[in-house]
Amino acid sequence: MKYITFVLLIIIGAGLSDTFDLLPIADTYTLPSGGCFGNLDYLQIANKPASGHPDERAMMLWDLSEHMGATAINVTLYINIFFQCPSGAGTYTEFYNATESWNESWSGTHVQHGTTSWQTYHYSTQGWVGVDVTDLVQAWLDGTIENHGIVLQVAGVYPWTKFHSRETSANSPYLRLEFPQALNPDTWGSIKEVF
Repeated sequence: MKYITFVLLIIIGAGLSDTFDLLPIADTYTLPSGGCFGNLDYLQIANKPASGHPDERAMMLWDLSEHMGATAINVTLYINIFFQCPSGAGTYTEFYNATESWNESWSGTHVQHGTTSWQTYHYSTQGWVGVDVTDLVQAWLDGTIENHGIVLQVAGVYPWTKFHSRETSANSPYLRLEFPQALNPDTWGSIKEVF
């Protein structure tokens, strides 16, 4: 009976996690021609030169200093989409790590990013959408790559997707980080008492 109880406690403990929702400390989008858009309440991605929207990229940055060195179970990027081009094509998107520092006053052309595509996603609906970015965020937490935030770049020729930026309090993009929950000494004491 004690063995069964111990196994059940371990199984239950293994399923526990600590969850943190982090809002960006900066976000903006960039155009090939430059411009400053960090104060707007939306971000946009597109690559539709025929419609006047060539290679528009979005960037977001989070402060992960409190979690450095930790191992995440799962990390999801949530954005709230409020506009999709009526064509119905959606926007096929690649996720890259930015490789240079930037802030919301950025007014140049595109922020430089790495060559590894950490995730791909076809945005084709409105409302909240979550995308798994665990591998990229874990690389930041490990210190394998430096955290300058994420760049969303359209892959191929696709029309507009627009989503709320951090300037909209209710619909800001956010990262949801899940970490294994450490059992505190009281919990371990309870387990030992079973034996």
